[in-house]
Amino acid sequence: MKESGKRGQNKREIILDAAAQVFSGKGYHNTRMEEIAMVAGIGKGTIYEYFDSKLQLFQAMMESSLQAYYMRMDMPRMETLTFIERMSVLFEAHITFCREHKELTRIIFWDTEIWDEELKDWTFNLRNEKEEKLTAIIRDSIKRGEIRDVHAKLLTLLIIGCLGSLWVPITLEDWDISPSVLAAQLTDIIMSGIKK
Repeated sequence: MKESGKRGQNKREIILDAAAQVFSGKGYHNTRMEEIAMVAGIGKGTIYEYFDSKLQLFQAMMESSLQAYYMRMDMPRMETLTFIERMSVLFEAHITFCREHKELTRIIFWDTEIWDEELKDWTFNLRNEKEEKLTAIIRDSIKRGEIRDVHAKLLTLLIIGCLGSLWVPITLEDWDISPSVLAAQLTDIIMSGIKK
């Protein structure tokens, strides 16, 4: 067993980490539980002590991955930043996540045919919660005079659409661009528009 190098983690976390690694590399259908057990350094039977099936393990891995993704966007210091700084942090965190977890990003944003209704509902609710948070940030920034009075929900959808479209060139086309440079350019386009 390889657990000695992973003492700070409990077995469930070790299994989830191994699952993310194997599912990311092989996809859902081509992954075998034995491979996840081998990467985790445990016996295959141990996985079934925590997860009833490959689908349940996949769903738990997705929830864990999506939570890690959204946690990156919810840094406590965000409250103290200006709207421009918040947008830059949001874009840079998204771009960095996509670059660091290309295969996992592909699964999160593309391989959704495996998701059951419960996981789809969970993801939808999480997305709605994040949309509401961003809309509240926009409304607050309008009140503080940082940005002009725009339709807050529409701007939210525009920003989220922008974030959603970035994973394709980064993940599938290996677009090699600095996250901070790209975040600055996107923030400038959002804030300044494209009018000459």
